[in-house]
Formats: sequence, C-alpha cells, structure tokens
Amino acid sequence: MSHLQSASAKFDSLTNGQCRPQAAALTFDSTGDLRALDRYFPIVRILDDADSFYQLVQHIAHHPNFDLQLIGANRMNLTTQMPASVRHLVAGHLVEVFFFRRDILARFLSSPRHFQLYTTPEAFQQDGGVSGGCYNPARECIQLVMSRLFEGFNQATPGVCPFLHELGHMLDAFDSGSGSMKRGEGLYPGLRVSDGDIFTPQARILFLQGKRLELTRYLSRQSGDFSQPIPVGHPYVFQNDGEFAAGYLEMFFRNPHYFAAQNADLFMAYVELFGYDTRRAWTEDFPHYVNANRSFYASGQIPPKTRLTIPE
Repeated sequence: MSHLQSASAKFDSLTNGQCRPQAAALTFDSTGDLRALDRYFPIVRILDDADSFYQLVQHIAHHPNFDLQLIGANRMNLTTQMPASVRHLVAGHLVEVFFFRRDILARFLSSPRHFQLYTTPEAFQQDGGVSGGCYNPARECIQLVMSRLFEGFNQATPGVCPFLHELGHMLDAFDSGSGSMKRGEGLYPGLRVSDGDIFTPQARILFLQGKRLELTRYLSRQSGDFSQPIPVGHPYVFQNDGEFAAGYLEMFFRNPHYFAAQNADLFMAYVELFGYDTRRAWTEDFPHYVNANRSFYASGQIPPKTRLTIPE
C-alpha cells in the first residue's frame, strides 16, 4: 500500500469513510512537508517567506492553550489518533487570520481555547452539536464535523469554510480585556477600547460606518425601497450581531473583491484590523456566496426582520 493510500485508510477507519481529504492533506500526513498544505492557505502567495507562516502554524499546533480534540461515537476521545493534517489545518486557519496581528493571536491564546472535532455527523449529534458546526457558548468551544474542514477545497478557489464562520462567533465571544469568554456583542478583539494595546481605533470607526451602511441597505429592502444598493451579506447574517460577525469574517476571506466593491468602509475595517488586504491573496472570489446573496435580493422577496445593532 502506498503512503497516500495508508494515510487515506486512516481517515476512512476513523470516520467510517465519511471524510475524504484532498491529496494535499494526505501528502502532508505521509511526508511531513508543510508546503503540501499551500492550497488551503492562499495567504502564502503574498508572503516573501512562506516558511515563516508554517513556523507559526507549527507553533500554534503545539501551543499548550490550543486545545483541539477529536471525538468519536459515544463521546469517545480519539485525539491521539487525529491525523497531523487536521491539527495543522485548524492551526493554519488561526494563523491565516492573525498572521499580521500576532499581538491579537497571542492575547487570544493567553488562556485555553477549545475546539472539538467529530469523526461523523452521528458522533457530533451525540455530543450535542447543532447543524454541521457551531460555537457552543456553554463549553466555550467550536464544535465541527471533521469532514467539514475539507469540503471547501476541492476547487482551485477556496470555498465554504465553516471553521472560519464559527471562529467569527468565537472571536465575538472573546473579551480580550479580561481574557475570558462572554456573551458576544458583534465585535472582534481589537474593536473595543477595553481591549487595551490591541485596540485598533481606525478599524472600529470603519467597522461601525460600514455596518451602519449594511443595515441601512437591509432596512431599505425590508421597506420595499429598491433604490439602494444591495447588502453584501445574505439575510441569514442579518439575524443578529453574532451572525453578522461570523458571516462577514468568512466573506472577507472568501469573496473579498465583491465585498470591497459593495462596501469599501466595512471591507477596509477588516484590512485595518487584520493587517492585510485579502484581495492580494484571493485572486478570485468564491462565487457561491456572491451569487446566493445577489439572487435573494434580486428575487424581490422582503427579507426577514433583523436584530442588528450599532454600538455607540
């Protein structure tokens, strides 16, 4: 049996054949070559030294406060059997978000942060998981079916990324001033004055301006006024402040060109906060999000009520 086949068989055994990672992940599991993971992290395209990215990924993957667990049927802890690619993918997503804001990343990992992956949807449901992934405020953790880490990477352009969405919820709940997890209010670390030395004033100004514009456009659609440009996000992310934070974080990394063209202030808030313009790395948008959002508003449907708020 080849090394790739052996790596693939490990996933099949753990997940009853329900998780089929790309050859890139299997290559990493077989060889330990971190550059095999390039396809998962478009940021490496704009770095002069991609090795520095993977050095940080390795550091996070083995950080004492990076609590990543693999859970099987009947809540059995299978963390010791977790493929290396899985650990490095999750760590890599954190690094991709905060590569240029290591001060925020360090603050985030100043206390244990919990991530629970599941071998199958059944195992996920047995342990109280909701949908295919969620942020569980009672456990202060992200819960995700393991196969969902890989589902958005079968095309050249990175697609759906549930981990990023749930990370948005987790960051919203993180109070960087105290280092604890609290009830979110729709703000990421770095957007509150109470965040101290990681507070990014210009990002906050732009975020509130851009969010206010999105809300204005959404309310116009609700009232039947079609003269305004459409919001960037689908009505799903207008349910409340938490979904807004989760949805727009994911869109910053998946459809940055459309995002920037529709709402420059809000897009630049993310650039200021995270320290780089994702349009440089993501040469093409993931079309599904753009098309699905446009289609809803083009249909003429009246969007549902929103509980979005704008902090003072």
